[in-house]
Amino acid sequence: MVLFCFISANSQEFKLDNFKKFGKNIYADECEVTNFEYKTFLNDIKIIDSDKHKKAMYDSTQWIKKYPYSYNEPMTNMYHWHLAYSNYPIVNITLEGATYYCQWLTEKYNNSKKKKYKKVIFRLPTETEWKRLSAPLVGHNLPWYGNYLYTPDKPNVYLANVKTKDYTYNKEDSNKANYMVDGGFECTVIAHYKPNNIGLYDVIGNVSEMTQDGAQKGGNWDTYLDECTIDKSQNYELPDPRVGFRVILEVIEQ
Repeated sequence: MVLFCFISANSQEFKLDNFKKFGKNIYADECEVTNFEYKTFLNDIKIIDSDKHKKAMYDSTQWIKKYPYSYNEPMTNMYHWHLAYSNYPIVNITLEGATYYCQWLTEKYNNSKKKKYKKVIFRLPTETEWKRLSAPLVGHNLPWYGNYLYTPDKPNVYLANVKTKDYTYNKEDSNKANYMVDGGFECTVIAHYKPNNIGLYDVIGNVSEMTQDGAQKGGNWDTYLDECTIDKSQNYELPDPRVGFRVILEVIEQ
């Protein structure tokens, strides 16, 4: 699944089927930007602008720098280049890198011959826009009812990739974390869990999402569910293995 759905190398045709409307002339990609998508961007600008390429490049060493006591050498060596991780969210990049990606995508779209709209802007959402696209239910801070990580009638069907408490040894209380009970360990492949009610995946968990304002929203694989609610923000120093981004599309001219 690709952010801009499909770009033919020959025809430069953009298909926007994966973008979901959440405001007037504003659409959100149903998934977070993937390694494959971001590497497509990096490969292109490497030829055009080597300085920008250097600034936008991911920093794989952050897996070890941020988690020095974990065995993250495999993630450092494989996450950004192995084909198995192509559809995992891009992480370990800066806000500047995410912004460059959006600018590149905007230019590609507006210069293409086969397109749905005459002029658009791809960009990061503001924090206010992110709260809207996350589609929380009325009077609630999550896209689903209840403060559960799973569907109440199906306790083995998890709703997000987040950190949970491990009650294996203490049924009453636990200060130990379990990263795997929900089906993920660190980042997981995009669209693995049920989407919200407008069709967007992983607005809660997996990776925190950057906004224009600098706030990181939605929580990630290393936050508990109560830290992932719509009203909460994360503030990690970028680049970070817990933070990625989602692109929104604003139609400027029909």
